[in-house]
Formats: sequence, C-alpha cells, structure tokens
Amino acid sequence: MECELTQDIEDGSELDMSTEMNALWKCFRSLDIIEKRVLKSKVRELAFPNTSSMCPPPEKVKTKGRVKKSKGMKPDGYDPYIDDIFDVVADGNCGFCAIALLLGFGEECWSLVRKRLDQEIVSHVTPYDRLFTERIKEVRDSLMISGLGVQPMDKWLSIPDMGYVIVTSYNIILVTFGLTFSMTFFPMRGSHSGSTKNDRICCIGFVNGNHWVPLKMKDGFPMPDIAPGWKQYRTNEATSWAIAYTGRLQHWGYLLGRLSRVTQNPPTEPVDAMSLDEP
Repeated sequence: MECELTQDIEDGSELDMSTEMNALWKCFRSLDIIEKRVLKSKVRELAFPNTSSMCPPPEKVKTKGRVKKSKGMKPDGYDPYIDDIFDVVADGNCGFCAIALLLGFGEECWSLVRKRLDQEIVSHVTPYDRLFTERIKEVRDSLMISGLGVQPMDKWLSIPDMGYVIVTSYNIILVTFGLTFSMTFFPMRGSHSGSTKNDRICCIGFVNGNHWVPLKMKDGFPMPDIAPGWKQYRTNEATSWAIAYTGRLQHWGYLLGRLSRVTQNPPTEPVDAMSLDEP
C-alpha cells in the first residue's frame, strides 16, 4: 500500500484535482444565484459530511410558538378552521419560504423551490405556454433573482400562476387564502391515487397585502373553489383530484351561501356563522 501511494504522489496525475477544481469554479461562476446555492449545498455535503447542509433536514411544522395573527388573515368564513399560523422572513421570498417550510425542507431552502418550479416549466413548455397565455417568459423571469436579500415585487410568489406549477411539480394540493381571493390548486396532470389519506395539502395565507404565511388547518376544512386555469387546462386523468375532494369543495360553497344570507339579512342577535349543525 505504501508503494502504491508513493507512486501516486510521484506521478501526480491520479491525485491532482486542479483540473476538476478549475472546472468546478468555472461552472460555479456561470450559474445564477439560485443555481449557485444548489451547487454550494452539494459541495458542502462532500466537504463536510458530518455537518448539516445549507438546508436543514426535513422536520414537521411546529404546532407551538403561534405568531400574532394579522387583521387581514381572518375574514369571516374560514378563521375557525385555522389551527395555527406561522411566520417566515418578509423579504420578497416569503411565498417560496412558506412552501419550502410546508414541504419539510425548512424556509431557508426557498431558492431550491424557485429552481424546481423553473425546471418544471422548462420540462413542460407547451402546456404552460397555453396556461399562461404566452406569458411563459414573464413567469419564468419572476423565478430568477440576481442576488440574495429583499426581492422586488415582480419576484414575489404570484397566484394563481405559481399555484399551478407548485402543485404539479411536487404532486401536492395547495390552498391559498386571502381577503379578495381563495383558491384550491390540484396537479395539472396525473391521476389521484383514489385515497386522500396520504395526500399532502399545503395551505398559505396572504396577509397585509404583501406577505405570505404558512397555515396549519384543521382536519377536513372546507376547500375554496378550484383555480380557473385548472378546469380549462388540466389533463383528463387529473379530473380525479377534484372528484376525490367534492365534499369539501361543496362545503365551502355552502358556507359562502350561508354567509351571504347572513350579510343580506343581518340578525338582531349574534349568530355563529360557522355552526354546521343547523340545516
């Protein structure tokens, strides 16, 4: 073994990594900021195998440490179904941080989510070009950032555009809540398994007109109307997703109908608008 090692050192070619390192640096410099974060995390895993990577290991969303709810977070109708609200850094990446956190990656991995979504669009250009009505470049540009730190508004997570890409890329269900819009997103392609037991449903809320926060909803919460683009551009087999959640979608419509009647004919005494025991 000593003889073989001596020969390797004397020869130099077997253990010399100059060529590889130079190529790696050249590749690194040519990448955008998101790709650089991805490459650095991989190199770090090789260089420091006993330490954590840039992104912490997956962990369940904590159910303690509730943050203060914003006023815009609870319009009448679904607040009783919110079990917990969490906060993420408000730097223009908050929507991607929220998705990363809910997927179990940790909010620090928001850049990996941006990269994954862009890859999803590039891999399926034709259907997304139809969905975005020839705005595919605009949507992709919103995923590209030139540096870390606070991002301008055109780099924020946009709904409904990103909703379609998120659910299809990760094969999940996304439910977004806001004062002026609430939507349910199902994957644009692929059929449902037939059982909702193992489905992953991620929920986010838009607060203060400028910030996305992850939500933990109570089991069986009503699901708002399906995003309009899904109905028009989904594949035939993807229809099975909506069928699997028909009851919860109808539940939402029932609640909206009750709240509308209460608004038009306000009672003289307080009424629990969310009680579902009454016919």
